[in-house]
Amino acid sequence: MAQKHPVIHYGTSTFGSSHVPALQDETNVSKFLQVLQEGGISQIDTAARYPPDNHGASERMLGRVKAASKGFTINTKVLFAGQSSDGTLSKEAVRKSVENSLQTLGAGKLGILYAHAADYATPLEEQAAALNEQFQKGFCEKIGVSNFPVEMLKSFVEICEREGYVKPSVYQGQYNLICRGPEKDLLPFLRRHGMAFNAYSPLGGGFLTGKLTLGTAEGTRLASAYGAHFARWYDRPEFHGAVRKLLDAIAPRGIKPSEAALRWIAYHSALGEADGIILGATKVEQLKQNVEDIGKGPLPGEVMRVIGEIGETIDGLGGGDFEVRPAELPPR
Repeated sequence: MAQKHPVIHYGTSTFGSSHVPALQDETNVSKFLQVLQEGGISQIDTAARYPPDNHGASERMLGRVKAASKGFTINTKVLFAGQSSDGTLSKEAVRKSVENSLQTLGAGKLGILYAHAADYATPLEEQAAALNEQFQKGFCEKIGVSNFPVEMLKSFVEICEREGYVKPSVYQGQYNLICRGPEKDLLPFLRRHGMAFNAYSPLGGGFLTGKLTLGTAEGTRLASAYGAHFARWYDRPEFHGAVRKLLDAIAPRGIKPSEAALRWIAYHSALGEADGIILGATKVEQLKQNVEDIGKGPLPGEVMRVIGEIGETIDGLGGGDFEVRPAELPPR
């Protein structure tokens, strides 16, 4: 019997990007959808901002290949452009963003409608009312938030409870073998309120492939302007040390670092079956391999012992600074 794991989502932040020419081609993108269908993956994650170098192109591509009519549930995020998310969650901004997303995607309804990032300019009361309005109109099945600080999320939920608005039922944030911060305060809060956690960057934007540590990252996302913010987070001596320690443990067992990271988050992390893992492969072969790796099940005990030691080391360092700051996101 296959081991149970969190729901697998496919992230399309690079669809339509000039940095990945193959993902500007409808025929090639359709191959991704075919692989997803063959693997039983029906959840697609996108955003009105994606890709960062060509806002909206991801939704436009999904619309052109008719993903919504092929049985996929499409989850998207309210638009924020440029380097500031302030003002993006006003009632009018949310209305315009959702209307455009539905039209562009050719969908009658979204799966999850996320607030993409914290809006410090619009009153939280208006933000909660704006998202509740879209849910009440039937434009989405669930409301979610992404990249909100815990204290802001707590206030947001309190407003929803007080006003009788639908509460967010999903949180999307960065979480992986190195980025363990959500385990501290965020995940316990989500559990108390019955909210699922959908983890993006399970490979740390490519850092957990080991290529940056081994000096073979040339031509990868981490070496590009597109992935520079991941390098700023992860390119630290202590994190490279963690990857080297992981490599020493898995190499004799024929396990690749990316495989170890995916099997860890699928079977050993704080995530449960109601949570999600967002894969972001830019090549069909990568996607197939990632799905196959997750299918291999839990990691050997000795590898988990080493990962436990890595976790203790990272915990002692505070887990690094992984806060998403819109001003530092591409394009810059």
